[in-house]
Amino acid sequence: MPHASRSSLPCIAIILALMNSGEVRAETRRHELKVDGLSRTFHVFVPDKPSRARQIPLVIALHGGATNGEIMERFSGLSETAAKRSFIVAYPDGAGRLRAVRAWNSGRCCGYAQRQNINDVAFIQELIRFMIEQYRVDPSRVFVTGISNGAMMAYRVAAEIPERIAAVAGIAGTLDVDPSSIRAPVPVAHFHGTDDQFVPYEGGRGARSLVRTGHTSVKRTIDAWVRANHADPEPMVEELPDRFNDGTRVVKYTYKTKQDPQNIVLYKIIGGGHSWPGRRLRERLLGPATQEISANEIMWGFFEAHPKDVSRHRRE
Repeated sequence: MPHASRSSLPCIAIILALMNSGEVRAETRRHELKVDGLSRTFHVFVPDKPSRARQIPLVIALHGGATNGEIMERFSGLSETAAKRSFIVAYPDGAGRLRAVRAWNSGRCCGYAQRQNINDVAFIQELIRFMIEQYRVDPSRVFVTGISNGAMMAYRVAAEIPERIAAVAGIAGTLDVDPSSIRAPVPVAHFHGTDDQFVPYEGGRGARSLVRTGHTSVKRTIDAWVRANHADPEPMVEELPDRFNDGTRVVKYTYKTKQDPQNIVLYKIIGGGHSWPGRRLRERLLGPATQEISANEIMWGFFEAHPKDVSRHRRE
């Protein structure tokens, strides 16, 4: 979520905590790491029936600003998807003074983490190392997703430690660092509503945005990854079937490379808000959540199709 004023942050956190509310799943385990002298926490969901493969995929799910990893688990529904698809999910907590009100230093945003210049990239790097050592995670199948400030952080992680990240999926958050910081190609899936009032599709400040600076547009974000991935700048455009009468429709833009026919995929959600596609929200503050697509199912299909050749990175 965007950086909010000190008085409004707890209110936003409470609102999001009520969405898709319920107890944190029993299969979710809490861990703590020391990174740059700070105590960093995260929760890990492990499916009851893990993959039969020797190593298991990992999805790192980054919460929006003014929330935390526990809220992200309920908000996204990714643990339910992980239970069906046999992957692990890690829900890290950003930095902040209150346990339920955290943010990420994604570059120009957000809140306490950005003001204190917290090294969140180092935290995610240490988390990945821990997960590989302790949870039998496959180093070639480490993926990152996030919403809002979490999506911005996901893109920063992919830009700065691409050797660790196989693919990334951003929801309602755009690139928050200079495009020149992108060190290597990383496959990207992006979901964004045209009626997002927090991180506008066209960039800048939204009507409900509380940040002082504007956000990068979706177009500039996708263009940056097209250049970094050496993708064809002319996408294949497909209007997806309108199956529900929910006031939204989805247009899919697919950018290919010579080796990958779906290297970058943008889901433009016409009429969609600052929300998680496929999840039913109880609060109208964030705007409409499309039911036309499921971000969880789509991103997992995208991730499955994009394992990383870690041996190539070792040689380099």
